[in-house]
Amino acid sequence: MPDINIKYNDHSIASAFNDHYIVPDYQREYVWKDEQVEQLLADLLEAYEVDNKKPYFLGTIVTYNTGSTFELIDGQQRLTTFFLMLCAVKHLYKKLGEQTALVENLIYSLTMDSEGNQFHSYHLQLQYEDAGNCLELIEKGTKKPAELTQSGELLFGAYELIYNFLEEKFSDLTQLRKFVAFLLNVTSFIRIETHDITDALKIFETINQRGKGLDPMDLLKNMVFRQVDRSKFKELNMNWREITKALESIDEKPLRFLRYFIMANYDTSKEKDGILREDQIYSWLSNNNDQCQYEEKPFQFVEKMKHDVNLYVKYRKAQGDDAGNMHLKNVTMLAGNSYKLHLMLMLAASEMDEEALSKFKEVVESVVYYTVINRITTNITERTFASWCSEIRRITSAESLDAFVARAVIPTVTSWKQDNQSNFMRLGLNSMQQYRIKFILGKITAYVDALRQGTSTVRDVTPYVQSTVEIEHIMPQTCYDKGQYGLSEEEYPVYLNRLGNLTLLENSINKSIQNEGYEAKAKAYKQSKFYLTSALSELTDQGSQTAINRTNKILRAWTAWDKGSIEDRQLLLYELSERIWSITKKQES
Repeated sequence: MPDINIKYNDHSIASAFNDHYIVPDYQREYVWKDEQVEQLLADLLEAYEVDNKKPYFLGTIVTYNTGSTFELIDGQQRLTTFFLMLCAVKHLYKKLGEQTALVENLIYSLTMDSEGNQFHSYHLQLQYEDAGNCLELIEKGTKKPAELTQSGELLFGAYELIYNFLEEKFSDLTQLRKFVAFLLNVTSFIRIETHDITDALKIFETINQRGKGLDPMDLLKNMVFRQVDRSKFKELNMNWREITKALESIDEKPLRFLRYFIMANYDTSKEKDGILREDQIYSWLSNNNDQCQYEEKPFQFVEKMKHDVNLYVKYRKAQGDDAGNMHLKNVTMLAGNSYKLHLMLMLAASEMDEEALSKFKEVVESVVYYTVINRITTNITERTFASWCSEIRRITSAESLDAFVARAVIPTVTSWKQDNQSNFMRLGLNSMQQYRIKFILGKITAYVDALRQGTSTVRDVTPYVQSTVEIEHIMPQTCYDKGQYGLSEEEYPVYLNRLGNLTLLENSINKSIQNEGYEAKAKAYKQSKFYLTSALSELTDQGSQTAINRTNKILRAWTAWDKGSIEDRQLLLYELSERIWSITKKQES
């Protein structure tokens, strides 16, 4: 970097903390958790025990020299942790009756304001909002406040961990002194200084560009900040904090959002299978400014990220009365809380009008359903979704959505469905997680109830999967005469847990029947509010042109229960599932 005027200095902890540092408000907050702090302490202890006279190198920090202070551009997590160590040493010294002046001189300088009042000027100051006055409280030995920000909790947690470590390992004052001497004088790092903020950010990027330092989210932030005047840092940082806080609200990994954001909005087809891995994010961003334009239009790029992160959170929570939201809720109930792949598709659909978006959410549920039933692997699903995004982001209307579904979605799902019926016919508690089985039963049961009310629209599956509703084994779990069901000892546990032998039942009814035979159970089932359960042994006949009778035409009932009944009911459930989730039938209707 010949065009950058920089200065390198080798510093011990003692010499470094003779200067004043600030962590500016555009930096991320303190994020080190116990494992990072513990690792640093373990490394220091190992180096001390091996040879406490041998210099121990702590790495590099990057600073912007303002003339009076050093702004920390890179290395603030480590330097903040060492500041907490100084505070812990001070308090432990005080407890053991040792003089603290030496350590205190590294923590703060005594200075005077314009009124002549003396105050402590701390050698490390955290200017970001979440820091509050935590360092001052820790230095003064103040009890941890009841309410703290996430960063505040981590700062106090790190301090307590460090203090307890020192107290446990060096209860003897003489040994503590030796370790502190090693810590202050033998450990060192290189401080890189520049008088130009843009140069400092460039150095930061160069040091971290191979992913050995900060993650791509932090590197992206740096890339964007380099494009704007320093006077705009605060405004830009406010937007960036909105992005990170939104992700924190759903406990989401920033890098997952960043991957999906990029694949949803930009062309990643040159990557293997069109998929962008986390370790490729930084290099992709570096090489694709022509698409993202974060250099020419940094604020617009961040605004796009902010817009999409709000959509991401909205779709993840699936809250509100929007008719399509139930489909996004269903995805989570079916695929599990950790499933997020569909959010890539939803981000790509940001230009759809209301009608198209509502239809698209239903399509997404169906697609995810078939990946679950047919055990389509994550890499195949992700590759498929990434390839679809290039078309989805150009769709604005229901008409263009229908054309895309017919051209791309249906052929793909059809290929996944080659063994769909046989896969469904093997479905049961032995082959799939219980929450998934309960959801599938819940959606089918809700669909039948909706048909009886004259509609095919299932508004909400939640009442069918709540804790007051149980999965009932029609053929009981405890049976001494398995032959009455036409099953051998070996077949019984298989058929017992098949979907065809399962139904949803209110737990108040379930408690009363326990392991009764089918005849007794069938009578109890009639009390259920779920028609798929109450009509197991007998369909209710009400007129010739009623919704109930139209529903009955697609159902079946069984006067006795055996192996054949289980297989037949499983087939019925399959037929109903295709009415509910088949994308082809939706297109035809």
